[in-house]
Amino acid sequence: MPFPANDIKSFVKAGYPVLYLVSWEEERVENKLRVIGKELYGDSFKFYTWSCTDGLVTYGEGGVEETRDVYRALDRVISINEEAFFLFKDLSFFIKEPQTLRRLKDIQRTLRGGSKTLFVLSSSLNLPGELENLVPVVDIDLPDADEIGDVFDSVVNQCVKEGVFSFITPEFREMCIRALLGLGTAEIELALKRVLIGIEELDEDRVVELLLEEKAQFIRKSGTLEFVRGRISLDSIGGLDNLKEWLKIRSLAFSPDAKNFGLDVPKGVLIMGISGCGKSLCAKAIATVWGLPLLRLDLNQVYSGSFGTPEEAFRKAIKTVEAVAPCVLWIDEIEAGITRSGEKTGDSPTSRIFGYFLTWMQEKEKMVFIAATANQIDLLPPELLRKGRFDEIFFVSLPSREERKEIFRIHLAKRGKNPDLFDLDSLAKNTEGLSGAEIEQAVVSALFESFSKQKELDDKDLIIAASSIVPLSTTMREEISKIERWASNRAVRASK
Repeated sequence: MPFPANDIKSFVKAGYPVLYLVSWEEERVENKLRVIGKELYGDSFKFYTWSCTDGLVTYGEGGVEETRDVYRALDRVISINEEAFFLFKDLSFFIKEPQTLRRLKDIQRTLRGGSKTLFVLSSSLNLPGELENLVPVVDIDLPDADEIGDVFDSVVNQCVKEGVFSFITPEFREMCIRALLGLGTAEIELALKRVLIGIEELDEDRVVELLLEEKAQFIRKSGTLEFVRGRISLDSIGGLDNLKEWLKIRSLAFSPDAKNFGLDVPKGVLIMGISGCGKSLCAKAIATVWGLPLLRLDLNQVYSGSFGTPEEAFRKAIKTVEAVAPCVLWIDEIEAGITRSGEKTGDSPTSRIFGYFLTWMQEKEKMVFIAATANQIDLLPPELLRKGRFDEIFFVSLPSREERKEIFRIHLAKRGKNPDLFDLDSLAKNTEGLSGAEIEQAVVSALFESFSKQKELDDKDLIIAASSIVPLSTTMREEISKIERWASNRAVRASK
């Protein structure tokens, strides 16, 4: 979404004296507010910023004496008689103190309907209950494609040599903009400068690749999201033909004619079933098949408290995902995070996150496809499973004999072995009850064994390695039977 300049203007024109802005991009917000104030008040407009280290600073003129103390700074806001904006960057750290809270109430009363506006800027919503009905909250989303394009043009003019600049095509510019979606303006500028400064010749693919690497680093620092770069094709997954066919058909929804035909954009898919049978691989493959970026949400980090309150960490992650859209959001083992083992009731972070997530799934406007996996689907509440949240629920069971043949073929070929030199029928017959992950481990173990003996890998090595594995289908027989009973009439089988 673009910067909400019109929303801010409407609040200012209506005479709201205090606005709460939620963003971690101080420089971007400051620059935008200066432009808005100039548009509203002209040359008479004054712009002040406040921080706990510098106090009040007048843009273009310098600091205001004795205003480092937040209480004195708020007093000065009341006494200054100008058409002005006051951007308080660190006020959220003091906002719950009695004196500060009282002064904000005074400002709200005395400045109402006037030509002065105080903006509280914070990376998270930290508004006391006493101010909730008095102070509007404006969310500042990450830059959209148009704003990123402006930053791109500015950096290119600064950094790129004249001869190289002439080779920058509209198509390359668009590729760079898509690669930078989900970052703040400061991060975008740093990433572009690192890649473009001193460039002698333009290698478009290399530049986009470097920008994606920078993006992966920035998103990883958020702590709760991971930008997944590795690509997995459907051909590298054995079996699951129903799920593969469903994904291929849904990919048509992204074609130009789909919307005219009346097709809705897919919302998401829940892949549940037995561990080690390809659920996570399928989630990764969706992004590859549809040509979309893949972001993985780590719910353990959301709840850790290391990145703010769980609600704010989750909300920030969702905002970042929406900025990257269109994309695929991968939530692995969703039952361990969204419901936290059934702790859904009561006024807890888990309950609030669950409610926010359900509302967002239902009403999201951006093209964010949710690829969720679950091992214990009975822990998920019915609200999450009803039609409209996910387009489909698939059940992944242990691979059939034909699927085991295909899995052996994939993993042998992946390691440079010709699958046609092995008796795949015999291997599949002797590995009944093994999951795809266990078959892969059997191939790996057999390769180590044959390499240690300085001999070529053969069927016997593979069968011996497979027979040494105690499969999950044995150690967790009761749990697997329970999952299969649940899915028998509640989910679509991923395999034909």
